[in-house]
Amino acid sequence: MRLGVPAEYFAEGLDPEVRRAIEASIEQLRAAGAEIKPISLPHTRYAVPTYYVIATAEASANLARFDGVRYGYRAPGANTLSAMYRRSRDGGFGPEVKRRIMLGTYVLSAGYYDAYYKKAQQVRRLLTNDFLSAFQQVDAILTPTAPTPAFKLGEKVDDPLSMYLADIYTVTASLAGICGISVPCGESRDGLPIGMQILGRHFDEATIFRVGQAVEAN
Repeated sequence: MRLGVPAEYFAEGLDPEVRRAIEASIEQLRAAGAEIKPISLPHTRYAVPTYYVIATAEASANLARFDGVRYGYRAPGANTLSAMYRRSRDGGFGPEVKRRIMLGTYVLSAGYYDAYYKKAQQVRRLLTNDFLSAFQQVDAILTPTAPTPAFKLGEKVDDPLSMYLADIYTVTASLAGICGISVPCGESRDGLPIGMQILGRHFDEATIFRVGQAVEAN
């Protein structure tokens, strides 16, 4: 099996402990008979901003139905329809959901749609093309799941930007519509888990399950 290792996923910002764990797992797969091939996914650096334009736009559009009439929470004590909308959405959505709705409404608004949402969809196509080109050379792609070991529950809840940047390696699969899986491949010095992400062609889950099984077996 030919397994690709994209240089862009091992650049600046990757925690040394994560790098060591991933590289050790890659070497174990090589020892098991896999051919390891360096590849490039050149538009990876645009993945996070592209994802958060598209994801917030979808949140804004899809969550518009939760107005307290037919879907979701309905706030008590509202005397008018407008008040019910305001109170229900204010009380029913948490801070992160509200943040995404506001961002999404902004990027979909008149005057900004072409500059943000349309441009993000164009970059999404470029990211997809990167993967289609890579899968002409390899059967699956190996990357870290996150740039750091797992953080503690609630540790970054007050730092949304840091949370968004932690998605840098996983949002590409969602944007390109390919399949992916994360499997454990080690632990940090503090005993926190480190994950390896395995990405496969569209509808080729069987291959990434095989690779994931080999990682866990080693």
